[in-house]
Parts: sequence; C-alpha cells; structure tokens
Amino acid sequence: MEDPAEESWKGKLHSYLVEHGDDLSFTKHFWKACEPLPQDNSQYEKFARAHELLGEHVKASRVADVLGVNHNSIHNWKHLQQMPKLGHFLKAFLSLGPPTEGRVWLTLEQSHGYAIPLGQFIQIPDSIRSWDDVNPVLPQITPISDQATEFTRPYLFGFLVGVILGDAHKPKQGHSHRHVDLVLSKKYETNVRIGDFTSYCADQFGLRMSRSVDRPKPEDKPHGFYEWVSQSSPFIDWIFSVIIGLKDGQTTTYDPVHLDWALNAPLDFRIGLIQGIAESDGSVSIASQIVEFWVIPDWDFMIKLLATFGLRGFRNREAVSLVKTQAIKSFGVPVFSEHLQTVRYQRLKLMATTRTLSRLERVPLEVRLQVKRLSKDGLSAPRIVEEVARTSKLLISFEAAQRWSRKSQRESSDKGEVNTEKYDSAE
Repeated sequence: MEDPAEESWKGKLHSYLVEHGDDLSFTKHFWKACEPLPQDNSQYEKFARAHELLGEHVKASRVADVLGVNHNSIHNWKHLQQMPKLGHFLKAFLSLGPPTEGRVWLTLEQSHGYAIPLGQFIQIPDSIRSWDDVNPVLPQITPISDQATEFTRPYLFGFLVGVILGDAHKPKQGHSHRHVDLVLSKKYETNVRIGDFTSYCADQFGLRMSRSVDRPKPEDKPHGFYEWVSQSSPFIDWIFSVIIGLKDGQTTTYDPVHLDWALNAPLDFRIGLIQGIAESDGSVSIASQIVEFWVIPDWDFMIKLLATFGLRGFRNREAVSLVKTQAIKSFGVPVFSEHLQTVRYQRLKLMATTRTLSRLERVPLEVRLQVKRLSKDGLSAPRIVEEVARTSKLLISFEAAQRWSRKSQRESSDKGEVNTEKYDSAE
C-alpha cells in the first residue's frame, strides 16, 4: 500500500497539472526561475499534456504516440516517477508554497547534469540593499556537521565571502552551478589552515568542501600548490551574483564587485570579510614595513572597507597598501586571523610588537655583526630585517640592512672570500 503522504502529494501535483497545464508561472518563485534549458520547457509541456490526456482516460500507449514520447516515460510520468526537472520544482513549490515577498526559493544542492533539486530549500533575496536583506538567510541553513563553533555565523559567512572574493576560483561551466576551487601556494605551510578553515566555513552553510590532491610544482614556479574544492551549488552562484554583485561571464580578476552594502554590515561580518580577503590576497613586508592587499580591480571598495575600521589605505601599484603606522593599527582589528596564525599574521604581529630605532639611534654593534653574519649566510636584505626583528626584537630599516650587508660583502671580497652558499627559506 502506498504511503498516505506520498499519495497526497501525488494527488495534489496531478490536480495542479490538470488545472494549470504547462503554465510555468510557479518557476518565478525560484532562483533564476529554475534556470531551465529549452529542452526542460519542452519536456515539461509534454509532461503536463500527458497528465491532461491521462486525466481524460486516454490510454498511456495513445498518449505516448500523440506526444512522441516513449511508453516507459509515459508510465513513469503517470506514476510521478522520474519526472522532468521542472516537475521536481513544481513538487517543491506545492510543498513549500510561495516565498516571502521580495524573496525566492533556492536549493542548496542539485543533481549533476539534470539539475534536479536535492538539497534543503531556503529563501533568499535576489538583490541586496543592506545587511537586513542578508541576515535572515543565514539561520535557515543547517550545517553539515554538528561540531561546536566559537565563531558567529556572520563572521563565518564574511570569511567565506572574503575568500571567494579573493584567491578562490568560482567557475561555472554552461548551465552547471558554481563551485569554489581554492588553490594556495605550498611556500607557506600555514596556508593549509586557510584552506581547512574555508572548508569549515562552507560546512557551516550546507556546502561540502574538502582538500583535493595537491598540485605539482610547475616548471616556472618554485613551489607546488594545495587545493580545496567545494560541491557545485546554486548557493555559491547566489553569493557570486547577489552578494558580490557580478554577472555570468564576469570574474573578480577583471570586474569590480558591488559590495558597498557590506560597509554598514555588523562588525563580525566585516572582520570575517576583511580576514578572508587578507588571508587569500594579502601580504606583509617587515622590511618595507607595509601591508598590501592585491585586490585589483577592487581598490576603491577595499579602501572604503579599511576605513570602516579607522584605517587609511591608499592605492599603490596594483595593491591597496597600509604604511607602517596604519599596518600596526590594523593588527588590533585584526586584519589577519588570530585564530589561523598564518605567516602573514605572524609577520604583522612581529612588526607591531618590535621596537623601531629612532632616527638619532645607531644600529647597535651586536646587530651590525648579526647583519654581517646573515649576509655571509646568503640572506637577502628583506630576510635579514625579518630575522633581526625575530631574534633581536629590533626593527631596522631595509636601507640599514642593505648598507651593512654590502659592507660585509665588500670586506669579504677584499679578503678574497667567496660565499657560495644560498639561503633557502624554510617557510
């Protein structure tokens, strides 16, 4: 005997099809009107017509001949099995009902190829004016895992959006849905923490994401790459299209985002957002005493986002930069994640907590001797500055390190010494 609930929805769906025929007005209640292909519309039209004829007691074999559909399909359609894609969306609509005004239904997961809705449905706005449009979306989503978290949902969503805005690829092939492909250099082992934490953020919003096989080192690069890949999901497409405001065919590499609504979002979200951007697209130079965000072409947005934390950024080449005083101030935000403790965070902490020589102070003798030793070991001037800061807790200028390094090299040359050692960063 068929389950009463199963029998109920089948009766409701059959009645709707007989009454409304191939009317597709229900699709307007879903994300991008269910994104049907021409063949999806054609198949739904035949599906609806089949139910109309079957309701008139036309034999299934005759229905198949009239519609030019094989007999097995008519049998499946009659019993509402293996329905067309839009038939599954109609089933969802009859169960969910219309969404709140100004919002549409979005499924977190669809089947590969046929794009049949599989995942949880949530209500999302198709445009963003302020955080008030975003905030109701987040509590609707059930995390994949039930592990406890110390972070707020606005922060986790901000970090995920920041990574998507930054280094992550957001490919969409044809009518398939987007996924996040995060590739990070093996130069820094702490980059693993960024990928794993991004996967955790995705998990909290119903998206499976895991580490893939590492990419080998290209011939023209000194390091290989770590990689994390998420499932394909309309939710990622919504983040791309509505949250950051890009269109199909555009990319974050060449097209500016539309995220000004985020400038007035809660602090937790903005910290997550700026950390996601900084950890994927930021750098810290102790030698130059500067923090840079490589956010071409989103310089203006990044400068405005930094300003919400009281930081003055400026465009410098292809980056938005913070000079030393502002960089140190940014450590208190914190712009880089205190939780992840990446190389960038550690460098900024070193810059913020290390004493700087005044203009009247000379470089102490023991530091000059240290510079000479490091120079003989093959360290570059920027690495010398960083090593001195780490071991002597003193921040010397790039110029001073370069001057004493050159002096050491001249002295070695005068003595006929040749240094053939090369320094290879352990990072």
